Amino acid sequence: MKVWKKLVTLILFVTFTDVAWGSASELKVEDFFKNPKFTSLQLSPDGSKLAVISPVGKRKNIAVMETDGLKNIRVVTGLKEQDIAGFFWANNDDIIFTIQSDGSEAFSLYKVNISKKKPRVDLLVGSKSGASGIRTATVVHTLPNDPDHIIVQYNGRRIKAPDLYKLNIHSRWNKKRKKNPKMKLIAKNPGDVQYWILDNDGKVRGASTLNGLKGQLLYKDQDAEKFTVTRQFSPLDEGIVPLIYDFNNKTMYVTSNIGRDKAAIYKYDPKNNKLGELIFADADVDVSNLIISRHQQKLLGVSYIKDYPETFYFDKKTESMMNSLKSAFPGKRVSISSQSKDENMNVLFVYDDQDPGNYYLYDRKAGKVRHLLSRMSWLNVDDMSEMTPIKFTSRDGLVINGYITIPKDSNGKNLPIIINPHGGPFGVRDVWGFNPENQFFASRGYATVQVNFRGSGGYGRAFEQAGYGGKWGAEMQNDLTDAINYLIKEGVANPDKICIYGASYGGYAAMAGLTFTPDLYKCGINYVGVTDVALLFSSMPKHWEQGKELLKIQIGDPDDEILMKRMSPLAHVDKIKAPLMIIQGAKDPRVVKQHATDLRDALEERGITLSDDEWIMKENEGHGFSKEENKIELYTKMEKFLAKHLK
Repeated sequence: MKVWKKLVTLILFVTFTDVAWGSASELKVEDFFKNPKFTSLQLSPDGSKLAVISPVGKRKNIAVMETDGLKNIRVVTGLKEQDIAGFFWANNDDIIFTIQSDGSEAFSLYKVNISKKKPRVDLLVGSKSGASGIRTATVVHTLPNDPDHIIVQYNGRRIKAPDLYKLNIHSRWNKKRKKNPKMKLIAKNPGDVQYWILDNDGKVRGASTLNGLKGQLLYKDQDAEKFTVTRQFSPLDEGIVPLIYDFNNKTMYVTSNIGRDKAAIYKYDPKNNKLGELIFADADVDVSNLIISRHQQKLLGVSYIKDYPETFYFDKKTESMMNSLKSAFPGKRVSISSQSKDENMNVLFVYDDQDPGNYYLYDRKAGKVRHLLSRMSWLNVDDMSEMTPIKFTSRDGLVINGYITIPKDSNGKNLPIIINPHGGPFGVRDVWGFNPENQFFASRGYATVQVNFRGSGGYGRAFEQAGYGGKWGAEMQNDLTDAINYLIKEGVANPDKICIYGASYGGYAAMAGLTFTPDLYKCGINYVGVTDVALLFSSMPKHWEQGKELLKIQIGDPDDEILMKRMSPLAHVDKIKAPLMIIQGAKDPRVVKQHATDLRDALEERGITLSDDEWIMKENEGHGFSKEENKIELYTKMEKFLAKHLK
């Protein structure tokens, strides 16, 4: 216990750099939306090096430095057109990273070896997006005990059926033959596998399949060749979702809502299909995130989200350590974002709703913490605004949760409001934390409201399924309207200054707001949003088609023309009264650009022509803009649009 008591008086060597603070009113659009200077800090397995994503020439690249003193910094990737999507250390010399091509959602896999003076980058698995579909690669197991291999999921053989491969990372993709000869097929998809289940050694031990609305959970012993069916289910019913094998490689940790509404963590015997010990449950929200120590080979705790992020520790030693760390950062959230293999060296991420975050190095043996890097050092946290939970009751009696961000210097009354419904919509929810959009809007004097309307995830099966079956544009939209009416009644919202803005399903909700409640909003912003619900079904990516029957239940049957017309804002363009801004990526595979162009054409038929500030179509973007210059242009035009219609 001496070490943990010592942590209460942690020695903090804090050296902030590149600080150029200014008041919120002086902040420019790019201060919120240019790429953070440092993100995704990760320690090498031996802890001697740090890798980080950092912008170089406006593109996210990987830089590597020595952990001790952050010395010998060097950029090891030289991307000029695309951004790094993500990375991890395969061993102390090799970093695996992914690149997405212009928003197409086709991810290629690369390796960079940093052992030489001039780092070498190799393509491991290529991707492709076209009329035949999207071929994409995903790492499903890093094989930490095998530094030369990883397990990759790839749908190169069949678009709709991704297989599993063991891949030697010291190999290359043959661009001419469109294959990597060192990829060894270890699990061939019969056509209905949704995801594979691997144990801690990387051996394939199970799979989950889906045919229409009939699912199966498959299992096999470590050395067995064939799977057996251990469980049959419907994705609409209560059930079991595998999370990870315990370190005995026999039992599993799963999240389950069998016999309950809110999903909880259980032990599970997959061989005998036996749900065992209840590990952790919360009365109000689903729980599904585990905190695991591979070094100690034990479950340390669980994390979940209520109004705020919460953590419960089973391991008292870890709990004591984390409480001591948190005491060093009063009022902040502290999490471990990366560790050395022996878990002695740790990268801490420290943040809150007004602070975009700082990274610290925690030496567990020495009991010391020192500052490493800031994500967005140019922002003054004292000028940022609080994000506060809200709760109200819908017109039909459902308790709805959400958040509001109120401009810091306001009195919180009679404010112009931007309601920002989240995407998804099913299984997704808004959470508390630093949000650059909210802070940007607040700096311009607007309050932002985020609503976890029915259908959102995290609040149990009944709440999510309350959004199923033709509720788009109806009960789900009513929850947004009820949120606005609640804030008007509370005196927070100015009823004459309300705008609706959202992306993906949120873009649909923005259009539904303008068409189904046209007198409520003074403006609307549709960002990669669905306008024609039937088109969403007919244009969906081919690798999504296995889930089409489930989507019919969740959203509505696309063959029901009356329902599709009722739900689709495109069929109700004549009701729009408020000014509209449309933002779309031309390569979006989810909400194809026809949703936007059909809407624009329908407006033009009514004599409404969108200006260059109201119509943004980017050829090199997909389902949301990722390139820095496009994001800055987008929010610059959005600022102008909002000032014109909400001020």
